[in-house]
Amino acid sequence: MQLLRAGLTLALGAGLGAAAESWWRQRADARATPGLLSRLPVLPVAAAWGSPLTTSVPASLTEAPLSCQVPHLNQNAWNNLEKYSRSLTRTYQNVYVCTGPLFLPRTEADGKSYVKYQVIGKNHVAVPTHFFKVLILEAAGGQIELRSYVMPNAPVDEAIPLEHFLVPIESIERASGLLFVPNILARAGSLKAITAGSK
Repeated sequence: MQLLRAGLTLALGAGLGAAAESWWRQRADARATPGLLSRLPVLPVAAAWGSPLTTSVPASLTEAPLSCQVPHLNQNAWNNLEKYSRSLTRTYQNVYVCTGPLFLPRTEADGKSYVKYQVIGKNHVAVPTHFFKVLILEAAGGQIELRSYVMPNAPVDEAIPLEHFLVPIESIERASGLLFVPNILARAGSLKAITAGSK
């Protein structure tokens, strides 16, 4: 089962990687921005390391779709969320993870909402304002639980508990254009969504 999950994750990452390969090669200037931003791979190395697919991981990371992420976030709070996600594999039969960038609006002094984000390099590579992570957890009895997180692409105090970043899945669906709930319900028939303050 673990091999199947790792294979699915790598296949999804490789499929996205093929689509983004030329995009990333054309944006070498984004990679060369020293100290400003880290790159967030769709498949964290730690998620597949130690599996029989490990030999393909380094090559897949060179072609994987990457997003610019503030190093402090990547090395601290986001890393804690990734470790927590991996720890759930000890509790649940299946753990599916979907991660991506978001470009969210914020209200300015004039009372209007704007989507503003930084671009870097001569090709104006967009830097996401936030990142999301959706965890679809399947218990041995088939019960499905969903946890969805959004973190700003900015330094985040590690003392803030991960539960603070739990959001309703609908907010991620609306901002990303991805639909999780209808597809899960079509397969499972029921779903328990975990949001801030619920258990």
